Amino acid sequence: MLTEKLDPSELGVIIYRHLGIDGMQPQTQSSERMTRARDGALDITYGAALWVRSILRFITRPIEIGVRVLVVDGDEVLLVRHRRGKLPWSLPGGGVKAQETLEAAACREVWEEAGCTVRIERLHGIFYTFGAGFSNYTAVFIATPLAALQPPVGDLEIVDARFVPLHALLDGTDPGTRDRVAEYLRGETGLSREW
Repeated sequence: MLTEKLDPSELGVIIYRHLGIDGMQPQTQSSERMTRARDGALDITYGAALWVRSILRFITRPIEIGVRVLVVDGDEVLLVRHRRGKLPWSLPGGGVKAQETLEAAACREVWEEAGCTVRIERLHGIFYTFGAGFSNYTAVFIATPLAALQPPVGDLEIVDARFVPLHALLDGTDPGTRDRVAEYLRGETGLSREW
């Protein structure tokens, strides 16, 4: 039990030492702890959402239509990093909403995941995936960026977005993205094949 009178200005220092974070400013540490707490909560929520989606896919056996976008700027391509997964880097993209064109969905997804407006140049191909209780069709577009990236902060799904060299994709890039970039580099277009 404390019998001495505690100076209120020392309370923060004592608490931080007790938590094992000695030597940091309370405001800086508080901000970092809040960021870690937010990211941890988002990780858990995103994982739960993926689990629920897999269960619903198994039950309902849906047909899904999505888009991906090869946003090419010179010799670089835009990749986004998903919050979870062994291979979290991929092309930006996602599901098409009701009464939304494929091109509009592609532009919307790049904006939501990378904060960048784009101009669609052409359709690269239509790809499919069957399994795990669903059928998924994905239209892949080639696009040009019209603005600088503004990656989302505190987003449930995406934690980073950046341009990387077409010939040196990041470790952790998913195989489908690697295949689409290789097709682009070979000049292929008008494709229809498995993702």
